[in-house]
Amino acid sequence: MGSRRFGKVMVTFALALVTLLPGLSALALDGHGQWAGAMGRTGLALNLGADSFFANPALLGLSTRAEHTFIGSVGFGDDLVDHGGQFRFERPQTDGSITFMAKNLALTIESRTTFEDHQDWGSFSTYRGDKLTLLELDWAFGRGPISLGVRAQVVATSVRSEVTVNNDQLLLDYFIQSAIARYESVGELSSVSFGLGVLLDYDWISMGVVVGKFAYSTGEDPLTLDSDSLLKTLSWGLSLSSPTYNASNELRLFRAQGALDLVNLGSNETRETRGGLSVKLQLLPDYSLSLLTGYRELKRQASDLIRISLVEGRHSIGLGGELGNAELLVLYEYPTAWYTNTPADAASTLSFSVSIRL
Repeated sequence: MGSRRFGKVMVTFALALVTLLPGLSALALDGHGQWAGAMGRTGLALNLGADSFFANPALLGLSTRAEHTFIGSVGFGDDLVDHGGQFRFERPQTDGSITFMAKNLALTIESRTTFEDHQDWGSFSTYRGDKLTLLELDWAFGRGPISLGVRAQVVATSVRSEVTVNNDQLLLDYFIQSAIARYESVGELSSVSFGLGVLLDYDWISMGVVVGKFAYSTGEDPLTLDSDSLLKTLSWGLSLSSPTYNASNELRLFRAQGALDLVNLGSNETRETRGGLSVKLQLLPDYSLSLLTGYRELKRQASDLIRISLVEGRHSIGLGGELGNAELLVLYEYPTAWYTNTPADAASTLSFSVSIRL
């Protein structure tokens, strides 16, 4: 009996793991690294981890950056409809990426599957499945405190119009519908874009400027150099970091990092102010525990950049661990509109992610 129970547990664990792997996830699609998601999605000038260059390609040019040849990440998250809610597969999302690195060059392949338009029919649920596949090439050049990075990115979109998940075989159906089932390509939603970033880095302070898209193409349209897109995706960031080692070259017990980003300054639809803080308990150079928190807020008017409106904000808090070549993160994010008793447009989210660096 015990062996049967153990077998069922192992099968369930394997299905859950395999469900994540087809998404093979840092967050290049979101424009930030894995841990930066818990710091309000900051990171334009923040060297927080091996995948920090997702926010600014110029971070690849840092002379102090740890050398890695491979990063593999997987992650899963879901919306929590109500305050104090629980995982119900309301809007499940599987993320994953693999990155190959050589000096100042990085090639990333990422896939994301999201189930939208949830309908609960009692014994089963239906969704629309959206799949994004990304291919990204980043390169940077650094000299002294200044680094310059460029990025080329291709995103393909595919859709499955009807997805059915039965409650009595939730993990199996989710695996089949997200990893095996056929998705139809939507060519007009696919895109090609080019961006660039600049970084000024000193021992304890860094400043970054990023243009997310200075040239782009959607669907079958020709590549366009667009000053309007350049301004809409223009972002600025600042970060402060305490030293990792003391004057005697001994590892400090604690290390703190903070960041402030002003994102998409020219866009009234996606302009955001973001801030974050992390405190790391450094047990060994490759073993640590981090508490991360952040806040981001949509700014529909440029004049509102320095104002705080909880109705448009989201607060994030995360707990991360570094265990040699592995990193784990648990992240919870919720709308601060709760504090004002105002209905929020988006639900809170809970996510888990694991990455391996070699």
